[in-house]
Amino acid sequence: MTCVKCGQENLKAIEFCVRCHHPLRYTCPACKHEQDHGEQCDKCGAEFAKYAAMLIAQAQSQAQQSREVTRNRHRALKQVVLAILTGGLSLLFYHRSRAMDE
Repeated sequence: MTCVKCGQENLKAIEFCVRCHHPLRYTCPACKHEQDHGEQCDKCGAEFAKYAAMLIAQAQSQAQQSREVTRNRHRALKQVVLAILTGGLSLLFYHRSRAMDE
């Protein structure tokens, strides 16, 4: 297999060029098709950079949602503990502030 960057001949089993360490094969993240160049898949047409950016955006969105769920659970637990300690006043304030936010 010939390296597209430096022209070095490499064995087919090798993943990176032995001379310049450039990748010899790229795997499409969408369909797992292997090809000798990056940028866009020959089989499904997916653009590698856009696909990776989409995956990162999805992961960030899921992390944000997870943080929000955890934050809401902690707020509710805090209010339950404070309700026990203060005789329910903090729980009333909490529900009033939540109603004003919505």
